[in-house]
Amino acid sequence: MKTQLFALFLLSSSAAAACSPASAATGTGATPASPSPAGTTSAGAPASAVAAAQQVSEANGVTVTATWGGPDAGAVFEVTMDTHSGSLDATDLTAAVLRSDRGQPISGATWAAPAGGHHRSGQLTFTGDASGVINGASWVELVLQNVGGVPERVLRWEVRA
Repeated sequence: MKTQLFALFLLSSSAAAACSPASAATGTGATPASPSPAGTTSAGAPASAVAAAQQVSEANGVTVTATWGGPDAGAVFEVTMDTHSGSLDATDLTAAVLRSDRGQPISGATWAAPAGGHHRSGQLTFTGDASGVINGASWVELVLQNVGGVPERVLRWEVRA
């Protein structure tokens, strides 16, 4: 009996750990998230110094983490969504908008992500010419519509030339 209880405890602990986020999230709903340490650059660093910078938005029980490889990566973002309630399979990010201080925002994204229940990851790619938005920008924002009941989530990267 003790062996069965111990085994059950181990299984439930493993399941809880598997659903826990890997790191603490910052930022909330429609407020731009603070850059992670990977997104910080020193004065005078090239724009590519933002490579693989992550931004996080946590609201209404859904955590969204977006990773952008900087201007050299173009308009391609790796997006991960996690929740502990409900399924994210119906969440469609194709209404996303990419904007900056440089030009007109662009839309027309494709979202390639397999179903995953309450853990979902994929690639968000803007199909239009994003060079006018990204090249020479001081900041770039990814705006996600209606994720986890939040009308607009803004994830912002500071780009320093």
